[in-house]
Amino acid sequence: RNHPAMHNAVYPVHKRPLVVRTNVDYEFTTITVDQVAAADGNYEVLFLGTDKGTVQKVIVLPRDDLQTEELVLEEVEVFKVPTPITTMKISSKRQQLYVSSAVGLTQLALHRCDMYGEACADCCLARDPYCAWDGKSCSRYSASQKRQYWSDPFRRSRRQDVKYGNPIRQCRGFNSKASKNTLEMVQYGVEGSKS
Repeated sequence: RNHPAMHNAVYPVHKRPLVVRTNVDYEFTTITVDQVAAADGNYEVLFLGTDKGTVQKVIVLPRDDLQTEELVLEEVEVFKVPTPITTMKISSKRQQLYVSSAVGLTQLALHRCDMYGEACADCCLARDPYCAWDGKSCSRYSASQKRQYWSDPFRRSRRQDVKYGNPIRQCRGFNSKASKNTLEMVQYGVEGSKS
């Protein structure tokens, strides 16, 4: 409460920092946040710049009313020479993150969905709110682009589960290459049974 216009201190929603790192050889130098509308809700994606020249892409998922879970989606080494990241800006229109340091300026795509593999389960397990399985590949998800997929029946249902990352619920029938040679078994057990 160092500013005269501020009546009370402002605390984090969950009464603790969103991201905590201990016993690491780097410090965060800058942060920028993108709000992303995913199929299962809205998420804040944090881009954290470090003094080692890397950018971490992190989402914070609510576990319950009091706790959160942080999930590092990727860490990218931005410059060839490790140098502290000084500034980051997001261009939502271009879907780019602009990153600067003392040695230069570069841009990174906000999403690299193709790196998550060629199966629905891989895409779903990535839990990246920018990406969803479209029936054929892991590709950029945009809530406003849902309508264009109605003309292609195979791509009608975009599969994404950021909160839980559950490929069993999301991908049934979509891993056609793998499912041809896979036997699905359901087993039941009785609690307290010895056999």
